[in-house]
Amino acid sequence: MIFKMKRYKRMGLRKIARELNEKGAPTAKGSKWYGGTIKYILENPLYKGIAHYKENNVKNKDLALL
Repeated sequence: MIFKMKRYKRMGLRKIARELNEKGAPTAKGSKWYGGTIKYILENPLYKGIAHYKENNVKNKDLALL
């Protein structure tokens, strides 16, 4: 949902956080959403579907092969 808001709706980090808070979407810790949290999610390789395995980058579709 966050990736779609950023890419297709072209929303800023704070605006995404504000909308998630208004919708009552929970964070992992049950706190409020912040722009920094959104930035962390958007930049984190695991959320993008990329895992690092023994010096190799593994795309999400290849994880089933491990």
